[in-house]
Amino acid sequence: AEAAQCFSPIVGFEQLDEQLWAGRSLHEPQCLLMDISGIPPLFEGEKNFVEHVSKWFYQRGYVPCIAVADRVGPAWGLANYLFRHSVTDLLYRTESIDATENSVSHTRDLIQWQMHDKHESLELTDPKASHCFLAILNTRGAHSDSILRSLPIEALRIDLSTASKMHRLGIRTIEQLTQLPRSSFTSRFGESLLKKLDQLVDEQSEPIQALHAIPEFSLTTNFDYPTPNREYVEEILSQQLNGLSKQLERIGQGALRVVSRIAIEKNAIDIDGHEKPPSDNSSASLACVLQCGLFQPSNDPQHLAWLLRLQLNSDACNIGGSYWAKGLSTQVTLSAPMQWRQSTLFESEALKHRDAIAKLADILSARIGRERVVTPTAIPNPLPEYSYTWHPLTGRRKDGNSQDTKRKLKRPPPRDYSNESTCTPTSQDVWRRPTRLMHPPKPLTITEMNPCLLPAIIRFPSSNTNVVNCIGPERIESGWWHGATQRRDYYRIELANGVWIWCYKDLHSQQWMLHGIID
Repeated sequence: AEAAQCFSPIVGFEQLDEQLWAGRSLHEPQCLLMDISGIPPLFEGEKNFVEHVSKWFYQRGYVPCIAVADRVGPAWGLANYLFRHSVTDLLYRTESIDATENSVSHTRDLIQWQMHDKHESLELTDPKASHCFLAILNTRGAHSDSILRSLPIEALRIDLSTASKMHRLGIRTIEQLTQLPRSSFTSRFGESLLKKLDQLVDEQSEPIQALHAIPEFSLTTNFDYPTPNREYVEEILSQQLNGLSKQLERIGQGALRVVSRIAIEKNAIDIDGHEKPPSDNSSASLACVLQCGLFQPSNDPQHLAWLLRLQLNSDACNIGGSYWAKGLSTQVTLSAPMQWRQSTLFESEALKHRDAIAKLADILSARIGRERVVTPTAIPNPLPEYSYTWHPLTGRRKDGNSQDTKRKLKRPPPRDYSNESTCTPTSQDVWRRPTRLMHPPKPLTITEMNPCLLPAIIRFPSSNTNVVNCIGPERIESGWWHGATQRRDYYRIELANGVWIWCYKDLHSQQWMLHGIID
């Protein structure tokens, strides 16, 4: 879509509804919308303009279906459903354009036969010459409305349930739908059907939400001559960060991830008297990459420079000796809107020190790596040892989503909606789960069982200890999608020495396992 802006400044994707459209298998945009008002005269007509567009797509490996109309609705319907049989032949039978010429000719003849002598409202082109399936609708023609009414009901961009309901009623085309009274549409098919119908056959227009390219925050500086001086590299890095921070500040954004790449070349002169070989012998290793992730968006150039300077001055950077820097490129690879918070008269200690904690997370991530500064995140898995995962505190998460900045410091635990009675905290909740979890669980030796087949004497940690209290069982089972089913009965056991343990009995192997200790 961004590349297609060479033909029109207003290019966007089709706007999807919440439910999947009938005739689609993926809930993703599959159609480009382009406003060409005033542009075809520059190419001596709409046909020549579309030929340029089709060749542009064909050079990139696409055979598009293009429709030109005065509104989005008719253009979308013609492009998606006028050549549906031809496109099916082309895509699923892997035939060439020459082989599909007969199919397109059949479609053209079919439309002309249906419309008799009324096909002056619709112009079809030869795909062999234009590298595309093209339909140009003349809305000023006498029979343009009949052409649109001959399309299937899926051209209205309706959901699957509405389309299936119409099919059960024997409604296949828009012409059959318009024969019904409009007053019954809302009660039968919902309120959106009237709007979709007016956008296609009536004069109701809809805007195109133009796709605006995300600005690239990147600066590159090529040195006049290679240098082994790290102070000079630091100065250039500070200048680049100042420029990037001003760009971010103008649009109210802050950096979450910054990457700097220092181009290095091996020089014949070793000014230090010893050589610092790169970590890899390949030519790709002649570059030093500095990267830092931030806990919260920041456009403070001094803070960003300080984080990158920690890595620049480390031993991992190859600048020095016979390896000299010859260029520097800095890029903000992840940004987010700056979060502004109104100051209050009496701020709590947590809010007062939250910025300091965020800077601490940035510093630790810069020093020891963002993969070592992590936070636990609960995941939907019933087994305790697999019910959490770790995510970096700074930068981008491993799942590809940008993190919710600052909220990690006070994010409440996920609510258990399966049992509302457990949502209200009680004085006994602190004893329901252990403070220390063993992963993997360790076998537990049961010296003696009571008449209820529960532990009476347990060997823990190295001597036999009597069981004073046993609370349970609590059944936990794994889902079938996690592999072999595991069924466990958990117990909270109080020992005579005052220690509380969390153990379970595996119902398959009948083995007792120690899973945690409640301090």
